[in-house]
Order: sequence, then structure tokens, then C-alpha cells
Amino acid sequence: MAQISPKLARTYFAEIAAGSAVPLDLDDLVSMAWLREHGHVVLGDIAVRCYKFRSKWTYDERDIRRAAQVFADFVLDPGDIVEIQLPPYRGYGDQEPEERGGSDWREQIASWMYWHARHTHQRERPYDERDDSWQHIGASGLPGELTWEEFLAASIGSRRSIGNTRPLELMTRSASGLFLPRAYADLLDRWEQVTEELIGRARICSRCRAQGPRWGAWRTPSPHGYVTLCPPCSGATFQQYTGHLRGVLYASARTRSTRADGYLCRMCAETRASVWDHCHDHGYVRGPLCASCNTFEGKSSAHSFLRDKEGSALHLLECRGCLERRTLPGRYHAALARMHLEATERHVIRSRRCRREPWFEDVELDRGAYRFDLSCWWHDARWTKTVTVVEAAMLVREFVDQALAAAQPTAVVPAPRAASDRPSPA
Repeated sequence: MAQISPKLARTYFAEIAAGSAVPLDLDDLVSMAWLREHGHVVLGDIAVRCYKFRSKWTYDERDIRRAAQVFADFVLDPGDIVEIQLPPYRGYGDQEPEERGGSDWREQIASWMYWHARHTHQRERPYDERDDSWQHIGASGLPGELTWEEFLAASIGSRRSIGNTRPLELMTRSASGLFLPRAYADLLDRWEQVTEELIGRARICSRCRAQGPRWGAWRTPSPHGYVTLCPPCSGATFQQYTGHLRGVLYASARTRSTRADGYLCRMCAETRASVWDHCHDHGYVRGPLCASCNTFEGKSSAHSFLRDKEGSALHLLECRGCLERRTLPGRYHAALARMHLEATERHVIRSRRCRREPWFEDVELDRGAYRFDLSCWWHDARWTKTVTVVEAAMLVREFVDQALAAAQPTAVVPAPRAASDRPSPA
């Protein structure tokens, strides 16, 4: 089969399907947003498989051309339409874990509308006059006081796609409701079915056939793509990391000669590792991480990594430099200052201390201090608070000491320093 790159696949698809009756949004062909979840890109009701070839993700050119031709030949009768009933509003807490982010195209369209209705409602009212009226279908047939014209205007330039198609461009509204061409609504129904089938197959462990979580938690990368392995099967397949590269520099020959993908991720302990994570401040190896945990550490905010990732502090202290100095990398200092302010800082309203945790708008390092811009949405208050670099360093030291004390007797112990691994003098 002829393997083509994601960018070339998008180009071929756009050329063949030019003039399609269905408005297309082909960005998923390049971003491969569902790669980890099920290894395909779903275009309408067609699942196009992604292949890993020589460490790069590709498509079979024949698959791309066949799918594009289906869209080129797709027929819509503008006079044959079906009414779209918006489902009632359901908050995140009202949904079961299996339902969250599900393949329900009606609920997806409704969520766009509810979001805009809420935004409009809160933007135009002070906090004490806000209510849940935006959650209910109003006289316009849309949530709250949202109008069709306002919703369409707000959607310009935003990515509102389902199955790599743009439903709002085919949707019409009259006094009686919202409508879509019947053939297109049927296509979206088939999109739901195809997507759910892909997710269902991808949830099954390839070894023991146990069913895993919905959203790819058991999916692990391999030289040929993602495979599904439950935590017990992953633990039995890959080595447990025991810290044998602790104190070794990431740039050393010893690290380069040891493959990370032979180990289990040392953070989640549920999937195969893919990279050696290391400290950018001191250069020492921390341990093998899967792609998900490595992305969380490197690209999420330092604040969310420390707060939301179990074992984050001890993982960072696998770096010999951080451990010996009882510190963390520089980007985590502002995060710990923020965590301190979250617990202690409150503004005063009518001589009383607000009980709400402040919202952090921005942080800036200025003249030896971290300056935080804070606000309280409930009282429409804004103020600034500073934490000096020295104070932040003390908070980091206290945080590290507490993390190590809590980990006793399994706290990280420095390995003997090898002469070949000592950093050269600055």
C-alpha cells in the first residue's frame, strides 16, 4: 500500500471532495486527535485507519481517496429536512463517567449553544443577579436569551465540527425549530455508531480481553501504533523501573544505550514508557514515562502537575540535583507560591473576609518577586499580591521536606556519584 503523510492526505482529500454538499473540516487528518483513543480518523461515517511507518504516522492513500470520493458523491436534498430536538442541559456532575464526551451529535450541538447562553447571561449581569435561566429553552427556541443570529456570529472562526463536518453551515431555523437535511442527520447518526464501535474495540485488552475505561487509559504506544493493555498485563509485559539510572545525566552514553520503552511508566504504572524524562535545570534522569505522563509534566502548567498528578513531587526529586539541594525546577517555584496564596489569601468585603478561593488571572516575575493578579468573581473584586523569590524558595524547601517525610521509609536516596556522570564545572 502507498503510505502518505497526514498533510498530503488532507491535500488529496480536499482536492477530491471539493464542492461536496457537506461542508468539511479536515484538521483531524493532520492532528489525529483520536489517535490514542482508537487509532482512526472518522470522517462522516467512514473510519480511516492511521498507520505507524518508520516512526511516523501515515495513511493508506487508497483509504483517503475512497473516503473523499464518498463525500464528493454525497447527495443532499435541501427540501427534505428533519427537525432537531435539543436535549435538556446536563452539567458535568449530572453525567455518568461513561457519558462524558460521548458520541452524541445532538448533545454536542446543544453544548455549544448552552455555553454561549451562559456566557451571555453572566456577562450582562452582576453576580448576585445570575441564575440558571440560561439552562432552559427560551421563547426563541434556544437556551436562555440566546438568539440564532448571535449564536452564529459567535461561532464564526471557531471550530465547530462533528465527524470532520460543519453542521452549523447546514442548519436552518424557523419559528417552529431547528432543522438539518435528513441525509446529513442520518450521516451524523452513523458517525455516532462508527465512533462508538471503534471506542468499544479499543477498550479491550489485547492479552486478557478485559474491558478498560472509555477514553484510552489502557492504550500504550508500540513501534507499530497503539495497543490496549490493562495495568496487570502491562506490569507483566514491561520491566519495573527501580531507579538504576538515578544520578545519571540524561546526555550520558549510559542513558542513550538504554531504551525507555522496555519499562513501565514510573508515574502511572499502567502503561508502557516511551521516553526518559529528565530535569532541564540539572540534567539528571528522573525515570521512564509514558507519552501521556511526559506531556503532562512538560506541557501542562506547573501548578496543575503538582496539584493533580499523584506522585509528582517524588518524581521531580528523582533528579539528583533537586534532591541534594532540596528544591524543584525553577518553573515550579511560582506554582508553589500560588498554592500558598490559594490557601491563605482572601480579599475583604464589607469588613468581612471572603470565604472563596481567589481566581488567578496572571503571574509575572518582576524585580525579585512573583506578582499575582487575583480576582473574585463572586464580588467583582481585583487585587495584586506579591511573593518574593526568597519567600518562594522557602515554600519550595518546605514542600520538598514534607514530600520526603511523607514518603518515608521509601524516600529517594541519592545514588553514589559516578565520575563519568559528574557535570563539568560551569
